Amino acid sequence: MALIPFSVSARTAQLIGQQNFSTAEGAVIELVKNCYDADAKNSIILFDNIDEDIANHSLFIIDNGDGMTEKTIRDHWMMIGTDNKEYEFETGSGRVKTGAKGIGRFALDRLGEIAEMFTLPKVGKDGNYWKVNWDDFKQKGISISQVNATLEMLPAFDYKSKIIELSGNFSQLENFIIDNNIDFSKGTIIKISKIKEEWTEEEVNKLFENLEILIPPKEQPIFSIALFSKSSPTEYGELSGAFYDDYDYKLSAKYLDDENKTVTISIERNELDLKKIEKDYMAVFSMPVMKSSPFDFESMKNEQFEYTISLNELVKGQSEIDNNNLLSKIGKFGFTFYFLKNTKSDDKNESDTQKYPYRNFDSSNRKAWLKKFGGVKIFRDDFRVRPYGEYGQDWLKLGQRQAQSPGGAGQKLGGYRIRPNQISGTINISRITNLSFQDKSGREGIQENEVFDLFKSILLGIIGQFERDRNIIMHSFFLLNKTKEDAKIKAAEEAKRVLEELQKNEQQNKNGSVNITTDTNTPTETEVTLAQGLQAQEEEIEGKDNEIRLLRSLSGIGLIVASFAHELRSLRTLLVSRTEDLKNVLEKHLNLKEVKKLPSEENPFSMLNHMRDQDVQIKHWLDYSLSALKKDKRTRTNLDIAEYFKSFKENWDNALKRRKVELIIQNNLELPIQLRAFAIDFDTLFNNLLINSLDSFKRRKDNRIRQVEISYEIDSKLLKIYFADTGAGLSKDYHKQPEEIFLPFETSKVDKRGNKIGTGIGMYLAKTIVEDYKGGIEILEINNGFKLGIYLPLRKENNNGQ
Repeated sequence: MALIPFSVSARTAQLIGQQNFSTAEGAVIELVKNCYDADAKNSIILFDNIDEDIANHSLFIIDNGDGMTEKTIRDHWMMIGTDNKEYEFETGSGRVKTGAKGIGRFALDRLGEIAEMFTLPKVGKDGNYWKVNWDDFKQKGISISQVNATLEMLPAFDYKSKIIELSGNFSQLENFIIDNNIDFSKGTIIKISKIKEEWTEEEVNKLFENLEILIPPKEQPIFSIALFSKSSPTEYGELSGAFYDDYDYKLSAKYLDDENKTVTISIERNELDLKKIEKDYMAVFSMPVMKSSPFDFESMKNEQFEYTISLNELVKGQSEIDNNNLLSKIGKFGFTFYFLKNTKSDDKNESDTQKYPYRNFDSSNRKAWLKKFGGVKIFRDDFRVRPYGEYGQDWLKLGQRQAQSPGGAGQKLGGYRIRPNQISGTINISRITNLSFQDKSGREGIQENEVFDLFKSILLGIIGQFERDRNIIMHSFFLLNKTKEDAKIKAAEEAKRVLEELQKNEQQNKNGSVNITTDTNTPTETEVTLAQGLQAQEEEIEGKDNEIRLLRSLSGIGLIVASFAHELRSLRTLLVSRTEDLKNVLEKHLNLKEVKKLPSEENPFSMLNHMRDQDVQIKHWLDYSLSALKKDKRTRTNLDIAEYFKSFKENWDNALKRRKVELIIQNNLELPIQLRAFAIDFDTLFNNLLINSLDSFKRRKDNRIRQVEISYEIDSKLLKIYFADTGAGLSKDYHKQPEEIFLPFETSKVDKRGNKIGTGIGMYLAKTIVEDYKGGIEILEINNGFKLGIYLPLRKENNNGQ
């Protein structure tokens, strides 16, 4: 009896590449995972895609991981299905390696025909160069062992210089490396050429968005990913990740897999305004359920509390029918999720904002963030398992749960269910501790089995812990409000009676009739005062409602601009160059001598120059509008004041030059100052002031110099910012009471018929923003131009040395 070996056809390599990586995007993500497994701190993806011929496009995956020695390349990289990650499952820094099958390198075949690798190991100065042509595997009738790759040594290999050289001295990449002080003393470069599929801008953008949620959200990520595209050099960069701090609730759960099946749960409440509660809602804590921890006022002030619960309590009754002891197969895991309302009220009922003491938030920001990062995602060893939670995929069927009990959190106890568009969560598992959760063969998802189904039920049980907590609190406020509403209705009815009786008595006095009998319904002086006060308050509330309606309308316009941002950016890049391109074409086909004889209104080149001037103006407007949509402007950061005003001046320079306006920024600081703030708040404040100045310059009839000066200094623990212009000053109509310009809907911008053409909220927003930062705003000059003082308090650490 003979023993015969198996033989593997060379085309097997292609089958592995095509079937395991169904999309090019998935193949790139697999190569990024290899960077992580190599203990890299940074991974950079570069698309060299500026050539018109796709055959000349290249894709680079660059990292600063451990690199590979010649032995590693021969023994592991060249071995299909190598098991070294199965046994050496931790990196030198303690990371659990994401790969285990040993076929990740076949992602290279999915992306392009030629693959090259330049690598420098962490030990030694010599590097290695490896190259393979994947078309060699297509040869008919050969086995995989007959296909060879090229391997040669690179003596005294300068790895960092090679990165710059291969990128074609791409300045964005070079500046990124320098600005972030990235260490490239070791690592690996993968170059893929003869790309099999064209990477359109839409596909590159989709890859960028998916990479942002590839690793779980952390304030200080241990693995940084950046993407650059030569065809769109300014569009991409380092991925920011999904970290977000403007949430209503945060729940973190850890299953310890101990003998008692302990789950530790931590809940952070951030939904309610404690000052509002202390002022108007303290009666709620007299209710029995709200008297003790974790629902009493002291617990509310602490915001966070922790407790333990057993796994059995999360899936009650399961252990009684579990003959296979499925709970023991779950293994350690972590689950953190954020609850974010994406509308001002919980129910679709405006009165909710009065019923519950909600904290204010920006709903448009939340909706945009949830659209990108919403859903519950699974991460295995810090890398996302697709497709769970992708594009908000509701694999936990939260929508079905909520549809069965659609009321808000204030409804009857036990009936509240979270909506799928209000949650962003991360589940952390590991291939070491969660052996029952194996990947499907196509690497898209986890194999469905009874253990995974039980896991889903456990996750829903954890979500139920949050739902119970919020339900108890909101239901209590609902009951409190019901009592208040009854009292308000009675008060309104009584006020109406008092005012009608007052009017009736006044009419009788006017007619000279005297009522001899004593009328017990005649209102007292106190009753009249209260009734008139209630009427005035209702009128004031109506005014506030009108203000809110206008702000909603304006925010809707902003959302429209944001929805077309991508198309507008593409248009912006073509605006100025298109007239020049057309001019070059015309010069080739027209008799220039004859054209010069034409009058300017018929000369195509004069018309093109006029069109170019208009394109420049449109481009400047687009640059300004799109700058407000940048994500970093909607995130609270340590705002460098000097850098902010430098950028502010650059954004406005072109538009101001056309209007012959000079903008002066005067920095009177001795040391750099940072303010914890939203850049978009500063944009709203100073853009409104500058726009008012431009309008003021139009109202001047003389040729006086047009100048705006912004100066800033530190004085008595305050950042003092002075805004002044040489315009027409404040309208004389406001000279008696200049502070009225800060009232909502107050404007001097009217047409010739006296109709208001301004919104009247610019200065109101300016004052509101300053007050939000606990600051003050003061009018300093109204005649010879206009001048404002803005005073913002600084944190203690900013006062040192000032």
